[in-house]
Amino acid sequence: MKRWAIWIGMMALAATAPLAEGKQLYGSDFEADPVGSLPDGWHVLFEGKTEASVVKDPLNPDNKVLSSSDMAHDQSRHDGPGGSIYGVGAENWTDYIIEYDGYFPADFYMGSIFRYQDGDNFYLFDRRAGGESGTFDFWHRTGGWSRIVKGNYLAEPEKWYRFRISVLGSDFKAYIGLKEDAPDFDEEDPVLEGSNDALKTGKFGLYGLIYIDNLVIGETTTDLLLNVEPAGKAAVVWGDLKRN
Repeated sequence: MKRWAIWIGMMALAATAPLAEGKQLYGSDFEADPVGSLPDGWHVLFEGKTEASVVKDPLNPDNKVLSSSDMAHDQSRHDGPGGSIYGVGAENWTDYIIEYDGYFPADFYMGSIFRYQDGDNFYLFDRRAGGESGTFDFWHRTGGWSRIVKGNYLAEPEKWYRFRISVLGSDFKAYIGLKEDAPDFDEEDPVLEGSNDALKTGKFGLYGLIYIDNLVIGETTTDLLLNVEPAGKAAVVWGDLKRN
């Protein structure tokens, strides 16, 4: 009952409060996609030996999520093992905010990509491992790798976390929290923030072996909450129903 009361209050507020102009660029909880399929709108950005597909949530078989690879964690990155990169979006996407739930099936290097242009030009938000466990980095891929900034956060394998990545101009910020805590990133400080002005546009994608759920990409934070999905539920509601 409390959840619906909060939702009704938010809808009333949305009807009267001025909103920052923007739009939701993408949103999916992957429930409409068959297990084994690639979700609508997703495609290969870098063709390697791995395949992405919708799978059952490893912690809840009644839930569907997107797996970035069908191979082991140490065979899934594109820099060496030759894994594929799958993504969504348009080449002309500029500024956007990404929010998703992420699950790391192993203690390894894996994450997500933004402003992807080709296999040697993109930004990476990366969970680190080995001697760098307990940290996340922003990287610029330009033939080789150039670290932009490092931040401290211990994300253990086999747990669901929630992430928000803000990509506005040359400034990038990343927020992290446990999914079960339902973090309010509007009220929290970023885990890491950095700047780089090399790449202006590009798609969103996944890197290495990672599972994601409840992915929403918008031009403003309002777009992450209030857009209505085709099923007739506000994004905040369908996300909340899966998360709790």
